[in-house]
Amino acid sequence: MEHLQSIAQAVISGDKEKVVEFIKASPSIVNECSKDGWTPLHLAAYFGQKEIASFLLESGADIHSRAKNENENTPLQAAIANKQSELVAFLIEKGSDVNIMQSGGWTGLHEAALLGNEEIIMLLLKNGANKMIKKNDGKTAYDIALEKGYNHLLHHLKQEVNL
Repeated sequence: MEHLQSIAQAVISGDKEKVVEFIKASPSIVNECSKDGWTPLHLAAYFGQKEIASFLLESGADIHSRAKNENENTPLQAAIANKQSELVAFLIEKGSDVNIMQSGGWTGLHEAALLGNEEIIMLLLKNGANKMIKKNDGKTAYDIALEKGYNHLLHHLKQEVNL
């Protein structure tokens, strides 16, 4: 477990040389979870470490891995949660599923709406995010933006109704 804490610290601080050392010494660590339930890729995504995220993917990191915690989020969702738009674009480009749900039925679009992040909303929509998906409580991203008072987002999230 100590080696997981060390690689986590190296990822968070952006120390790519140390991350490379850890992966070379123990390749399987690339998909192991820290005590918080996140893989090194989750951490790189959340903290905006694109170069490290790229290295981790080249080293076999699972882009679709789910956190081993109550959120069960993916690296893409971790990047969205901390408004890391460059990492969001990068992970989508590398094959992340923009419609995958974490616990509670939350998608990245729901999270971006909650945070009022127009740039990430646009990125997600441009890459196929489904506006119609409802969380377990029945709310869409539109509903969340409306509740939060993010009126500038509503036209992006409005569902087209065909009569």
